[in-house]
Amino acid sequence: MKNIPVLTEKTIVEIEKSLKKLSQAKYRQTGLPFVTLKYAQTLDGKIATLTGDSRWISGPASLRFTHRMRSVSEAILVGVETIIRDDPRLTVRLVKGKNPQKIIVDSRLRTPLDCNLLKGRAASSTIIATTSLSEQRKIKRIQSTGAQVWLIKKDRSNHVDLRSLLHQLGQRNIRSILVEGGSKIITSFLQKQLADRLVVIIAPKILGRGINSVSPSTPYGFKNLVSFSSLRFFRSGEDVILEAFIKSTTPD
Repeated sequence: MKNIPVLTEKTIVEIEKSLKKLSQAKYRQTGLPFVTLKYAQTLDGKIATLTGDSRWISGPASLRFTHRMRSVSEAILVGVETIIRDDPRLTVRLVKGKNPQKIIVDSRLRTPLDCNLLKGRAASSTIIATTSLSEQRKIKRIQSTGAQVWLIKKDRSNHVDLRSLLHQLGQRNIRSILVEGGSKIITSFLQKQLADRLVVIIAPKILGRGINSVSPSTPYGFKNLVSFSSLRFFRSGEDVILEAFIKSTTPD
């Protein structure tokens, strides 16, 4: 640990400036947002217990860093399982900055109507990406909260086609997205070659049985390993933060 540099304010500012430049460059070239996958895990690769409890894996310093990342991202994306399990607010409460647009990937519109992202002013900055499998009655009830419901085409598994979603977000001038989980969403972005950067907060804890950060059923194999470039490690309190750029992933 002593040889790993501490994550300082200067380093955080440098990371933020780099993200802005990379996002602008990718958007100019492709019209698509720059995608960062971010999650906290234990030493044994778990992001939650078997019951879905993921609170307090990382320490206070790492949580503040997460909020800094949110503050410089134009949108934050999670899967519906995260909404059902954790009911997050996805704000930047711990730092100064603007709250990002919230995006929920929900193929069958299972988002609870009483969740935090559909309450009050939060609803107006929430987009739920769903498919034609959703009931029109539920769509109208969610729209009545002030949230947007986008119908996105289905992929081969009848889930929201993430590539199509990114195209629509790009058309709305969203240039950077922070993906915060859960496991299925993280795995899907890796499998479909849709992520650009990975940020993993590694806490010095062992959970044993729990939910893996990447689905254990993913058939990567040695021929299709996800590989990275420009790896950097930083100390954040008791945690270690890995930042890396995704070089190649499993073909879709």
